[in-house]
Formats: sequence, C-alpha cells, structure tokens
Amino acid sequence: MSNYRRDRQQSMLRFGEILKHDIYEKNQFAIEEIFPLPVLGKLLRYGSVKKWSAYWDKFILFPRRLKELLAANHKEIDAVHIIDHSNAPYLKTLRNYSSVKKIITCHDLIAVRSALGEFPYAPKTSVSGLILQKWIKNSLSHADFYACDSRQTWGDLTRLIPLSKGKSSVLHLGTESNLSRISHKKDLSKILPFAPNATNFLLHVGSAAWYKNRKSLFRSFIHAHTSLPEYNLKLVLVGPKPQKEELDKQLSNWIKSNPNAIFSLKNLPENVLGEIYKNAKALVFPSFIEGFGWPPLEAAIRGCPVITSRTGAIADLLGNYAKYVEPENQESIDQGVLQELQVPRSSQRAIKVPSNDYCRKQYFDLYEQVIAN
Repeated sequence: MSNYRRDRQQSMLRFGEILKHDIYEKNQFAIEEIFPLPVLGKLLRYGSVKKWSAYWDKFILFPRRLKELLAANHKEIDAVHIIDHSNAPYLKTLRNYSSVKKIITCHDLIAVRSALGEFPYAPKTSVSGLILQKWIKNSLSHADFYACDSRQTWGDLTRLIPLSKGKSSVLHLGTESNLSRISHKKDLSKILPFAPNATNFLLHVGSAAWYKNRKSLFRSFIHAHTSLPEYNLKLVLVGPKPQKEELDKQLSNWIKSNPNAIFSLKNLPENVLGEIYKNAKALVFPSFIEGFGWPPLEAAIRGCPVITSRTGAIADLLGNYAKYVEPENQESIDQGVLQELQVPRSSQRAIKVPSNDYCRKQYFDLYEQVIAN
C-alpha cells in the first residue's frame, strides 16, 4: 500500500518502485499496489481546501475502497505492507475487516515526535496536525510487524510503541549506483546553469523542511565563500530556493548581494544528478534528524565527499567515509566544510552501500516470514 500521489512524497514513491521492480520475473509473490486516488482532490486543488480534500480522499474514501477490496479478495490476500508509517490509520481498517497480516515500514517518526514537542527547532504543530499525528501514533499498535529504515528509527519506535519490540527489525533501503551516464558533456549545458566540471561548488540535496537545517548550510557556505575567495565557490541546491523562514536579515542581504552564488535546481534526470554528485566539492548535509538519509549515500557511491550529521542510517552505512559535524554547532559545520574543501578530491574513494536488489530481498524474506507465522 503506497502513498497518495498528490502529496508528492518522492522518497516514498521511490521506495514503492524499489519493491515493485521486476517482481513478477524474480519472485513467487503476486503483488498488487494500491493507494488512495484523488477524487475530491481533483476538484479542490488550491489554497486551504487542498489539504482537506486530500484528507477526505485518504481517510474517508480510501478506507471504504479498502473494505471492498478485502471483502472481494479475502482468501487471496496473505499480507498487506503499508510502506509509509504516516498511513498507519489504515491498520485499524485492515484489523476490523480482515485477518490479513499487517506489515508497516517506519521511516523517521519526525512528525509524530514534533507533535509531542520533542524538537526545540521544529515549527509548532497545528491543531489538525496534533490530531493527525496522535491518530497515527495510536494506530501503529495494530501492526503485526514493523520494519525500520535505521537503528535510530527503531529506537524511536520501541520507545513510543513499546509493544513493537520483539516484532520489529531494521531493514535498510536500497541505493542504486548504476545510473545511465551523460553521453556528451555539452548536453549538460542545456539542463544546468553552470558547468559541473568547471565550477567549484558545494551541494545540498533535499527539501526546505526544518529538520534539513539549511540555515546552517547557508551560513557555512557564506563562511567558506568569504574565507576562500580564490575558489569562487557556488552552492547548488537540488531542491527549493532559500525560503523566507530559513533566512535571517544577514543571510537574506548576502544572498541578494550575491545573486549568482546559489543555484536551485528541480526535477533533474537521475543521470544529471549523478554528474553533479561526481563533480561537487562536497555534499553538505547537516540535518538535525533523518529517517534514512539517501543523499549522503548517493553521494558516497559516486566518490563525492560527504559532510553530514550522525543521523538516520548515514553513520551506520558510511562509517569513516563521511566527515561528521554537530548540526547544532555552527562552528563545527563551518570548520568541516573548510577542511573538506582543502582535501584533494583524488583522495576520496567510492563506497558500497545496500543496493535496491538487496533491499527487495530483505523485504521479500520478511513477507515470507510474516506469512508463515
């Protein structure tokens, strides 16, 4: 069971694609993907009503469809895997209308923990958000088995849902390295506003969510740009441009005075993103918290230096490859960036991390285990 498409949760859609890939050719399972369809969401797509129309599609209409599906196929369905813990409310529908085994993947529990007031840096959760996150937390207890992206998420889950201990495990997501290459470097000039192989740039890949800590990223970039003027350093954001809530007056003034220093890129083909990783001076990823943390792994398998915090599965999988910084300590990030910029790029070697095939195998083994029990 995957996610409502209009929420545009790219990492969850990517996870779903990993599990579906080549399924019929290589495995004995017959797997069907289901997800909430936009009904009211097609009609009410703007402003505040957009959120409420999505809630209607996800939590009113889809459970009805799910009941019908369970009633029509109750003998054929052995297990249901909800691939995103934010869809935990569906577990109760499954429990009430079927004896099917229920598996759920927990990625980060950031929103649940934010609603509980566990993060001092997080924006205040709205009243509707508090209700939703409490509903999600309470619904998690209805699963038969829990898969977690990292040991950190597993620890959060067992603390918040104690009964999950003993029926949960850590299953890392896959990270693919075999991307198609750019056949001609000149092709990049049609897509990018700079030449990756002729530009000194730092890189960040991700959203503007509070936990990405991009304000500290911007400060460390400006510090490096000022400290090493001979580098003519740029910052490449694969994600949204700097947002108002991420900037103070000093940052805003500097960015306005240096309009060509920061590039914001969206919807890049994967092979183009691969070229950016390969040419970056470093990926700077000072997140306060992550569930898994794909970008540092994607960077590492392409030999890109990584400056990151110890969060998600990053430290588990990258070990000594990455340079670790303290996300709450600006000086730690600033010094980490300056030190990495002065390390010869040739000294970095690509590292291996779990592949998509490995991720699929772990989950298919889990399906067999849960169904057998």
